[in-house]
Order: sequence, then C-alpha cells, then structure tokens
Amino acid sequence: MPFHINVAVEKATLADIVPLARKLSTKLAIAFLAGLRGNGQSVPCCKGCCACCSYLIPLSVPEVFRLREELLEMPAENSSRIFQSCLDTAKRILDKKFRTSYLKSFSKSGQPRINQVSKWYGGLELACPFLSDGLCMLYEQRPFACREHIVTGSAVSCQTDHRDEPNVAPMPVSILEVLGQLTAELEQSDIEAVMLPLAFAWAQDNLQRAERTWPAVAMVKRFVEILKLTASKNSAAPVLST
Repeated sequence: MPFHINVAVEKATLADIVPLARKLSTKLAIAFLAGLRGNGQSVPCCKGCCACCSYLIPLSVPEVFRLREELLEMPAENSSRIFQSCLDTAKRILDKKFRTSYLKSFSKSGQPRINQVSKWYGGLELACPFLSDGLCMLYEQRPFACREHIVTGSAVSCQTDHRDEPNVAPMPVSILEVLGQLTAELEQSDIEAVMLPLAFAWAQDNLQRAERTWPAVAMVKRFVEILKLTASKNSAAPVLST
C-alpha cells in the first residue's frame, strides 16, 4: 500500500504525529476490511453498533495529547459534556475496590496484565464516555484501539456478559503499538498506555511532555520505519512503500 508524506514544519510535538497516524490507520483498515470481505468473512462492525463500547480502551501518549488539544478547540458546550462524561466514568472506576497495584502499573504493563485489567473493567459495565445515544461523539478522532478492533462473525459475542469471546481479526499492523514504540524511543522511556476515562486528567499532569518538540522530519521518518518493521513481522501485512 503506497503512501506519500509531506512535512511542513521543522519541529513537532507528539500530538502532531496523530493526524498522519489516523490517515494511515484508515487506509490500513479499509484494505484489511476489503480483504476479509473478499474472503467471504462477515464483519458486523457498522454505524449504530456499540456492542464493544464498554471495553477498556488504551490510548497512546500522542493521541492523549492530541485529543486534549481537539477538545479544547471544540465549542464549550460539547467539550464540557465530554470532559464531564470522562470525569463521571473516572470517578466510578476509582470508587471500585480494585487492587491499586494493577491500576498504577496498567500504563507500563505487559499484555497478560492488560488482559486481566480489561476483564475487570468489562465487569463494571461502563459505557464509553464518548458514547451518546449509541453513537461516538468523536468518531473521526476515535482512539486507535477502536479503529483496530474489527470483529468477524456475530456482534452478539462482543457483549461483555456473553460467554464466548468475540472473534477479533488481528490487524496486520497496530498503529497504537507503533505510536507507543515511537514515544518510548523519543522520550527514552518505557512504552505507556493510558485508560481513556483517565486520559484528560493524565494529560493535565503531563503538560510539559505535551510541549516537548523534536525535528519533524526525523520523527516522521522513524514513525514510518517502526511501521514497516512492525508490519514485516506479519506475513499477511500489506507492502508499504514511500
């Protein structure tokens, strides 16, 4: 899948890479869905289906900062509604009896621990704070975890109380993981993830990180390199060329 990237600035923040990442994620998802359907597989994911919208959603650091910027640019009525929804959900999470060590280590935990936290979170039956009347209020800016969650078969299994696990089709490359790796390299830190309802409070506590800049060309170049390396690990990944 060929693509072209134009870099118009000298310096960039972590949030600045997100629009590019979203465009690539959309291209990958379209190609992936076409492949699934071309092989005769049924994909129930569609507008109006919110069966998976009570799952735990991890955000990469760049998209946390980007979402904060985008919400601050929204009309006050809309942004206040979303901020309040996140605050209400966060309070419900923190009010529950849950091992503090799990919550504190979520951002730097491995997949087994994330799965354990996800199972607990699903049991809370909390609707996504971005959800309103069955539709996402921030669909165009939705998290990469949502963009990459593609189910085959029936949406019934996506319900948190269903006995069977949903059949999630593995994407050939995860932009969420690529952004996590890129951030870790740029900041020389561990790979992190932030729970969606806690994202805006977390961003407020990390404003200095949000303001850091790097050479834009070098950032984009490394993003593409990580993307290609990650894709190459899966034989089913589309060929990327620049």
